[in-house]
Amino acid sequence: MKPGVEQKEEKGLEAKGAVSIPDDLEGVDVRRLMEDIKRRAEEKRAAGLYRELPLDELEKMRLGERGEVTIQDPLHEIIFNVELARHFAVVSSYYPIGARRTPLGPFILLAKKILRRFMTPYMDAVFEKQRQFNAQVLKALEVFREIIERERERGYKSGVDRYYAWVELGLGEDGGGHLSEAARRFPPEEEILHLWCGRGEFLEAAREEGRRALGVEEDPRLVRICQEKKLRVQQASPLDYLEAASVDSLPAIFLQDLGERGRLGDLLWILGALASRVEKTGSVVILNHYPRSVLGTEEAFGDPSLERLVHPQTMRALLLNAGFREVEITFLDHFREEERRAWMERLGCGGLELQDLEEALFAPRRYLVEARR
Repeated sequence: MKPGVEQKEEKGLEAKGAVSIPDDLEGVDVRRLMEDIKRRAEEKRAAGLYRELPLDELEKMRLGERGEVTIQDPLHEIIFNVELARHFAVVSSYYPIGARRTPLGPFILLAKKILRRFMTPYMDAVFEKQRQFNAQVLKALEVFREIIERERERGYKSGVDRYYAWVELGLGEDGGGHLSEAARRFPPEEEILHLWCGRGEFLEAAREEGRRALGVEEDPRLVRICQEKKLRVQQASPLDYLEAASVDSLPAIFLQDLGERGRLGDLLWILGALASRVEKTGSVVILNHYPRSVLGTEEAFGDPSLERLVHPQTMRALLLNAGFREVEITFLDHFREEERRAWMERLGCGGLELQDLEEALFAPRRYLVEARR
């Protein structure tokens, strides 16, 4: 480029308000100069001329508007990080150059450009290794994301999960009055956290009882059902949500069918995590099936996503061992008299007084556990 053209560029920069430094550095107000540079940099950034973002802004993008850690789905986290890595993966030897507006300015600018052109092949050789490394890292992250997506898709479509059992097969149990009973066990002023909220039946019952409740659900299909009902729900792994919660931060927790699905090791971890994360005056309410009820057990296993039942005394012992000081058990969902007579007729025992058999057959179908620290 000709020197005359370079001078025009310099004049254009000055016309746009570029920061200039006087030749005589004596008496320069450095603080004013730095504030001027910062102000102009903010103007350039607001105009979209800067590609890079400060780390604090990137962190704000990740954490959200409130600046708090947002529990996200792990897949969402890795997608965000892949896009962020792709943004900074391109390493270039190009860099902008300039010179002060002095009589020698055009010649200095020309000399810098010649030097940059001379150094570019050597810089490109060095940066090529970095570009190759960045490309391999991006490729590994993409493969990792594909593995997560594939495993999640396989997990949803293989076997009988809750969505398939409850929605597609229509085998989900009716919530009934015991969900309302569970909601009433919490003080009205406390917000209830329902882990594995499913289709939101408890959230609906809590709303009808005048309680505030937030659901946490990892299956996006069940989350959509809750959202369609205008319920408050957050898509996240309940295990991750619980792990991220700080000590003594959760006032009220509700869980349904705890330990009846998934790994038993998760049950032990959940109870231990609850014992440390629930507030000192907080409470945990659990609604489970009662295995002593023969007919209730038959009804429970009509849901093919159910794997096992947990005896109330077992749950009580586990809670006490985890660190809860008080555990109270209440039996719910008793058989009505007309149901009892109908079953006795079906068993051919309509005219017999078989108290022991009746106790085994018609024991309450559900039990409610209230645990306090």
